[in-house]
Amino acid sequence: MLFEEIEVTEAQALQQQRSASFGARTAERIRAAEDCLFSLLPHEELSRRAAGWYEACTQGMLRGNYAPISEWIKAQLQSAKSEHFVREDLLQLLQICRRSAIELEGWNEDILSSLDEVIDEIVGNSGTKIADSNKIKEPASTSTCAGTNGEAGRVRGERNERRNFDRNRLSLPIRVFRTSDRGEADEISTTRSISRGGLYFVSHQEWRAAEILKIIYPYWTKVNSINTEYRAKVVRVDCLKDETWGVAIEFLQSLGRKAH
Repeated sequence: MLFEEIEVTEAQALQQQRSASFGARTAERIRAAEDCLFSLLPHEELSRRAAGWYEACTQGMLRGNYAPISEWIKAQLQSAKSEHFVREDLLQLLQICRRSAIELEGWNEDILSSLDEVIDEIVGNSGTKIADSNKIKEPASTSTCAGTNGEAGRVRGERNERRNFDRNRLSLPIRVFRTSDRGEADEISTTRSISRGGLYFVSHQEWRAAEILKIIYPYWTKVNSINTEYRAKVVRVDCLKDETWGVAIEFLQSLGRKAH
């Protein structure tokens, strides 16, 4: 019995390694799919979601247990709703994971067919099948608030920046830190919009353009959640109602895969 337990433990460890490797490589593909709003999430978060897909699908293929993939899909549907993603974004996420499994892991189309039926039924694809990946597309400032620095409109490309932030009105929890001569700040907020290079959030703290901060994005409070801290710079501050501030920040480091 002892040897069997050791073998099971080793098999589980190997499976976890494969899942983590698949998640990391697939996250890079998702980040490259600019038309999919999931690509705006950091690499670590995408890696976690892709690894979860891999684990759930493995249970379905090896044991005929489709409960894990059903739970994973439902969790993504709920998450997509809270993050203001649309159904097509979730379909792209699923299709990218599926194609990665075929190209990176050598999974067989026939084996995946039973999983496809389960996923299609849960998502409710209305004619669009998960197996059809033809639609996946891959890649070929200053403060405006009186009382901060009074230098409105001097950053080149501000209109483009505003357009980028306005395009993706996504709501994700974040945690923001500041340690400077102006004092410390530690605030939990929610994004109002996100671009590939930064995000916009509402704060009860007064920020200044060009100020450096640290941000955990996204910020999850569940057990075993992945929370990663990034350096960022304030590029715009807007005066809002109720003595709040709209803060646009630019990431100073890549949200892609980090070198270790």
